[in-house]
Amino acid sequence: MPTASLLILIAVLLPPSALGILGEVVDERIYLTPYGEAGPLALRKLSDSLAVWVQPYTGLPTRTDPRATIFAARQLGVQRILNWDMGIAINPVLQRGQPVIVDDYIGWTSHQPDTFFSDAHTGLDINLGSVRSPFCPELGSAIQQLLPGLPEATVVGVDFLRRETRAEARMFRHWGADVLSYNLVPEVALAQEMKMCYTGLVTISGYAADRTQSESMGEVRASLSTTVQMLPTFVEMVTHMRRCECGV
Repeated sequence: MPTASLLILIAVLLPPSALGILGEVVDERIYLTPYGEAGPLALRKLSDSLAVWVQPYTGLPTRTDPRATIFAARQLGVQRILNWDMGIAINPVLQRGQPVIVDDYIGWTSHQPDTFFSDAHTGLDINLGSVRSPFCPELGSAIQQLLPGLPEATVVGVDFLRRETRAEARMFRHWGADVLSYNLVPEVALAQEMKMCYTGLVTISGYAADRTQSESMGEVRASLSTTVQMLPTFVEMVTHMRRCECGV
């Protein structure tokens, strides 16, 4: 049975057959954690020496506790996480169907608590004196090599499923947010606490509430298809990646 150190959280709408590009499923688990069930997590085998964990991760009103997802990943030996989400363009420069790499975030979720530090059994050491980028620059660079020209963006994380109001859209833009996302926060902070590399890739699916809502012309579907095609090469690059700035 191959092992995998990378988990891809799929928070975009894909046909089930699309993930076949990552190989056959050789293991599937529902993981019971102190924070509830996580999964199903599928181990997909690309070759005898190459595999990746994949988990569908579209947010729901009865959403799995994000701590369960990150805790389960740690127990499985995952060291790096790619969270691929769909988001709303706050920045008027961004267009529907455009993918962006996330390099920073604003937390605007009501999920509490969004930390592991309150639980002694996690074995975490609090070090309030250290500050590092919440998103792994090496993972982001790998994606940009495969999808050249991707802009970097600041995400504001909000609760699923409520859309922002026009006033909130203006406020988020004033704060410096480029994209509104439902599935990257608080996961990014939890992964950082677990000392795991984490990167966010967001495909723009629509426009902010205070922008003109033009009809979709198939841009999102075409963009998702292009991104799926790069995943096997990304898995190979990350599997052979040396120690990065995140310390993994």
